[in-house]
Amino acid sequence: MVRGFAMPDHKPGNVAFMKSLPVKHFGIIRWTVVVLVLALVGLVLARLFTQGLNGIIHLDVAEIVNISIQLFAIINPLSALPTFLIFTEGLSESNRRKVVNTTTLIVLALVFSFALFGQLILTALQVTVESFELGGGLLLMVIAIDMLGGTVRTKTVDMNQVAIVPLATPLLVGPGTMTTLIVLAGTQYLIDILIGGVIAATAVYLVLRHSNRISTVIGKNGVLAGSRLMAIILAAIAANMIHGALVAWGIARF
Repeated sequence: MVRGFAMPDHKPGNVAFMKSLPVKHFGIIRWTVVVLVLALVGLVLARLFTQGLNGIIHLDVAEIVNISIQLFAIINPLSALPTFLIFTEGLSESNRRKVVNTTTLIVLALVFSFALFGQLILTALQVTVESFELGGGLLLMVIAIDMLGGTVRTKTVDMNQVAIVPLATPLLVGPGTMTTLIVLAGTQYLIDILIGGVIAATAVYLVLRHSNRISTVIGKNGVLAGSRLMAIILAAIAANMIHGALVAWGIARF
C-alpha cells in the first residue's frame, strides 16, 4: 500500500520531470551540502574548545549501530517502495538513478540538519530533552500505529519535484525522523549520530537503487511485511523514549 499520497497519472510528465530536476534542484542540493559542511566544521571547533579532543573523536560502535537501526526504522524505505516504483515506472536506468541519488542526498541533508541543529531548536523553544522525549515518543507511537494500519492520507503531488516531495520528505524524512534526531542530539555524541545517519542514508539508497529486484524477490506481501516489521520496531523505540522521560522525572523507577 502506498504510504501518504494518492498517485496521479504521471507518465507523460516523466521526460519533463527528469529534464527539470538537475537544473532546478542540483544547485540547491550543492549549496545545502556546503552549508551543512560549514556548520559541521563550526560545531566540531566549538566542541573542541568546550569538551576537548575526546568530545570529537569519541566513537561508540554499539551506539552507532543502535542509532542506525532507529533511523532506518523511522525512515522505513520499504514502506515507500510502492510510491517510488509508481513514480519511476517507465524511466530509463540512468534517469531512475538520478531520482535515487537526489532523494538520498536530500534525506542525508535533512538528517544532518536535524542532528546539527536539534539542540539549538530545543534551546530556542526552551524545551527540555525529557519533555521532547515524551512528546516525541507519543508521536512516534502514533506514527507506528498509523503504519501498521496502512492509513492513506491523500495529497496532490508535483511531478517536477517528486524526488524531493513526496519521496525524500515527508515519505522518508518526516516528523518522526525529526523528533528522533532532536532527542538523539541531546543524549548522544554528535559524531555517533552523524555516522549512524550516513549508514541509514546508505541503506535507503540501496533499497531504492535495487527497488525492482527487492519487489520481485520478496513480492508485494514481502514489502508489506517488512514495512510492518519496521512499524513494530518503531513502536518499541517510542515506548523506550516514553519510559526514559518518565524515569528522568521520577515517575517510573526503572
